[in-house]
Amino acid sequence: MRRHGFTLIELLVVIAIIAILAAILFPVFARAREKARSASCQSNLRQLGIAVGMYLDDYDGRYPWDDLTQGTQEGVDPTWTWRLMVYPYVNNVQVYVCPSAPELSGFNAVWPDFNRTAGYAINHVHWDNDLGNGAEPPPGRSNTEVRFPARTVLLTDFTGEYVISHFGTQQHGFVRADEGASRHNGGCNYAYCDGHVKWHRPTQITCTDAECFWSIGG
Repeated sequence: MRRHGFTLIELLVVIAIIAILAAILFPVFARAREKARSASCQSNLRQLGIAVGMYLDDYDGRYPWDDLTQGTQEGVDPTWTWRLMVYPYVNNVQVYVCPSAPELSGFNAVWPDFNRTAGYAINHVHWDNDLGNGAEPPPGRSNTEVRFPARTVLLTDFTGEYVISHFGTQQHGFVRADEGASRHNGGCNYAYCDGHVKWHRPTQITCTDAECFWSIGG
């Protein structure tokens, strides 16, 4: 009995079907993988948020500064950063590494913290004050000044630096456009001052007269 193989047309149809299935499934797999990375990122931010809470307990309810330079130009060679200040409560540099952007994190927990690269950033605008006076670490703003902790951003995914808010976050109508804002399937993770962590799209983090996620005044 004579056996017949597949014809060229049949092979082309099979290849086309496989290509269509791959085109459908690959984005699904990519989103699922990014979802897992986002969950790991949320765990990191939750641990960092807990570390900030422990820092508050030990330093009279005052937040860590974003960075402080003693004796040199601000932003050039910071000797203290929030990363270094809360590290004793974390004791693991991997917690500072977003799994979706490991290339951004250069923190090694060595004082002074000169490396500015980071996958996570602190909300800069309202945490500094004029109480430094050479103290190490310098005191930041009091947690009693945060009117709405559940909607005030503390930490978030970011791209390249360990502080966010240099470019207008406190201005009404501001919407993030940096790559970190859409790192995890079109959005990113935010740790709030009350300790919870949530994923948001950039347009969901608003700043208006009625509500501003970046302001300690709400």
